[in-house]
Amino acid sequence: MSGKIFCLGFQKTGTTSLARALAALGYKVGDAIKPLLAEIDWRGPELDAAICQKTLKIVAGLDVIQDSPCAFLHREFDAAHPGSKFILTVREVESWLESYRQYFPDTNNPLRRWMYGVDRFSGHEAHYRAVFLARNAEIIRYFADRPDDLLVLDLAKGDGWLELVNFLGKGFLKPFPHINKAKR
Repeated sequence: MSGKIFCLGFQKTGTTSLARALAALGYKVGDAIKPLLAEIDWRGPELDAAICQKTLKIVAGLDVIQDSPCAFLHREFDAAHPGSKFILTVREVESWLESYRQYFPDTNNPLRRWMYGVDRFSGHEAHYRAVFLARNAEIIRYFADRPDDLLVLDLAKGDGWLELVNFLGKGFLKPFPHINKAKR
């Protein structure tokens, strides 16, 4: 493999499904949420730098990182790991908001508070919508001149294996197992 794979989608956009697909292809997949919540001083003076440094340290032991806070670190990942692939999972914003509302309690953990800048989802739906749309647009804009480096997947609309495998290409795919090749 010539680099890492960074899954940049927000929670509730198919990140877990994508992680399972990549694990099925033989990749070591992980996320940074638990270590960040346990090890970051959320009142610290250099919070952005601490989140970035800790996440990059976690990435070092993985082939793939997914979920929060990846959507906010695409530039740092790209600078630290040239030649990597980036996958942005998306879904229709109103569907995402409803899924988020149903899945997460109405209080944010410190990481979600850092990502969205507010203490809870309820009453801030418009803000969440704006962050989601702006961040996805920023990621797409950042990779606009590098279409071979970014795949945008909408699993809710039927994207899946074909798009993923075509995007990864030979350099990222494991060789197909050719059993008994020498026993012709």
